[in-house]
Amino acid sequence: MIINAIKAKNVLKYAELDLSDLPEEGIIAISGENESGKSTIGETVCFALFGRTFSLGPDDRDKILRWGEHHCSATLDFSVDGSAYQLSRFLDRDGSHSACLSKADDVENPIARGVKAVSDRLFEILGYEFDEFVESFYLAQREITTPHPHSVAVKTMAGVAPLEHVASGFEDEIAQFDEMTEELGAEVDALRQELEELDFREGHLKQLEDAKNAMEAEINANKSAMDNLETAADIYMQNQPQIKQARGKRGSLRFWRFLSLVLALVFGGAWFLLAQQPEMAQSQQLLQMLQQKLPSWQDAWISYIGVAAIGFAVLMLLFWIRSSYHRSRAQALEEESRVFGDALEKARAVTPFVAEAQEQAAGSPEPEAQASTDDGEELRLSAVEKLARPKDSAFASLLSRAEDVAADIAEVRAYVEPEIRWLREQVERKEEQFWTKGQEVDRELERVRQVARLSEVMDGLQNKMAEIQRKKDKRAKAIELLEGASGFVSSNFNRDIRDLVARTLPVFTQGRYEHLRIDPDLSVKVFSSDKRDFMDLDEVSSGTQRQIMLALRLALSEKLLSRRVQGEQFAFLDEPFAFFDEDRTRYALKALTGMSDKLSQIWIVAQVYPQGADVEFAANLKCSRDLDRLSA
Repeated sequence: MIINAIKAKNVLKYAELDLSDLPEEGIIAISGENESGKSTIGETVCFALFGRTFSLGPDDRDKILRWGEHHCSATLDFSVDGSAYQLSRFLDRDGSHSACLSKADDVENPIARGVKAVSDRLFEILGYEFDEFVESFYLAQREITTPHPHSVAVKTMAGVAPLEHVASGFEDEIAQFDEMTEELGAEVDALRQELEELDFREGHLKQLEDAKNAMEAEINANKSAMDNLETAADIYMQNQPQIKQARGKRGSLRFWRFLSLVLALVFGGAWFLLAQQPEMAQSQQLLQMLQQKLPSWQDAWISYIGVAAIGFAVLMLLFWIRSSYHRSRAQALEEESRVFGDALEKARAVTPFVAEAQEQAAGSPEPEAQASTDDGEELRLSAVEKLARPKDSAFASLLSRAEDVAADIAEVRAYVEPEIRWLREQVERKEEQFWTKGQEVDRELERVRQVARLSEVMDGLQNKMAEIQRKKDKRAKAIELLEGASGFVSSNFNRDIRDLVARTLPVFTQGRYEHLRIDPDLSVKVFSSDKRDFMDLDEVSSGTQRQIMLALRLALSEKLLSRRVQGEQFAFLDEPFAFFDEDRTRYALKALTGMSDKLSQIWIVAQVYPQGADVEFAANLKCSRDLDRLSA
């Protein structure tokens, strides 16, 4: 950046400052007594570029206004690598601050307007900001000191700033990761606490489901036994009258069958004797008996006796057939009725409700022993008796008679009805327990779902924490690598600064000092030919210290020029030769003339310049404490 013109109104000392057609190369000398406004020129340049000065920070910006004025302005015409720009800045006592940047040949169409926009655009054009500017190209009126190694400007010059910016970003990310990890850890702890409060037991759900399924199977078996008993009892009671009837008819038919058989034999024998063996004595005796009993007897009746024998034989056969039918029917009904015995045994095998069984095992008193004479107790006793199960002796007796199909309907009903009631009560109680177990299963299932959900969430959080830890490890490794790179870059920077200083220092010191040693913290030691060793700056004179620091400052400027700046650059040195004697000032001016190809425009402020200095100034500005206007 080369300054072409400076115009300002009401900035610090000057009511008006108008410096035009400034030379682009050479030394621009500014001279004048104290408080004549020499430093104001440099501060005006600084204000125009960055909206502040070295001595006045952003909070003291109103002090830039000239005493008694309400607003000020500064316009800077400059060129960068062949491109000309105009930068204008305005400020009033109310705190209003504005800026405008435009091309010099098209000021009506700004390329940036507003303080922030101009600052961003200006950085793109110049390649440096305020901090770098005051540590390199702008030497304010102050004691020249060793640059701070950790300043932003020095880090920018060294090329470490981008690395540290990236490392700082990684450190911020690591801090964010730590916060995220802490938050996730708190969430995991809360989830773990919830899991503990759920009191989840592995396998408990299966146990509950197995118990529920077993109870369901038992209930179904009980219902089946109850239904089978009820159906078998109905069949038995329906078949019992038919069995008795079949048995009675079979007995009658057997009697008539026997009688028919006897008569058939009697008549058949008589016919055989009379018809087939008439000469036998038995036949003659039978015939005589018939003739005596039947006076109207005729021999033709013998054939009727044969027919009667055949008829009784036929009747005997019919009675036998009929008897066989009733016997078969009775056997079929008996066989059908014998399922009642199986149903009895299966129903008797039904176990009582677990609570009832526990009470009985504990020796709880019988319901009758608990009964009292009041109405409530009598009602309760009646309900208990109504649900009492028939005794084992009644079951054994009925089972024995049922197997022989000998139990009558009343006996069956007397046993089956209380047994059915008892079975139904057992089913109801077990169904209640089944419903309770179902609720337990549902609650445990919900607990399992909650555990699964919490575990899934916790696994997800732990995976996130693991992923965050991996990211932290990567960034920590990156920071380690960046620190190594920064150390390498800093070492090269110190070496380059040392080499640059070695080119100017002998000129500044008339060859007395040529070599510097610059440590990583930018502390400086100078080599003394007389002592043949490096000395601390405290061991040399104040003037020599300032010569060394000026050489170091110019070396930093050269480094920033090579790294960040496009084209040629100006430098503003405010009182760089304070405490210099005339000889040192002459040598310094000579050294600054043509010192660098890129640092071509050098502004130097001094009260007076030595006479006979073999230096030709490109411009010479003289300031006076009595004048508040300066133009050139």
